[in-house]
Amino acid sequence: MKEKTHLLKGFRLEANFVQQDVATLINIPSSNLNRYEKEKHKPTPEIILTYHILFNAPLKMLFHPLYMKVKANIIQRSKKLIAQLEIEQTPKSKQRVAYLRSIVKQLNTKQENE
Repeated sequence: MKEKTHLLKGFRLEANFVQQDVATLINIPSSNLNRYEKEKHKPTPEIILTYHILFNAPLKMLFHPLYMKVKANIIQRSKKLIAQLEIEQTPKSKQRVAYLRSIVKQLNTKQENE
């Protein structure tokens, strides 16, 4: 049975980089990088940004679970804020509602495409 290739390791292998090279660039022992690549530890922001810069790995993909959580929270909280702002009915609150609606629409459209 073939071992699952984890996200970070997959980007590195696709670029034909050895683990020691990446560990040297990050300035950590390769044994530590191995733990991140095997998902035994959560990667630090520095490691995530290194993979993003070195391998053009999309940040959305590298932060996927957190990205999805934050996105869902923004949608949910925006809807509550829209309801509050609609009560005010001031010109500024109307602008804020319009902006929030466009954000929610955009996030919901992205959600359908993910």
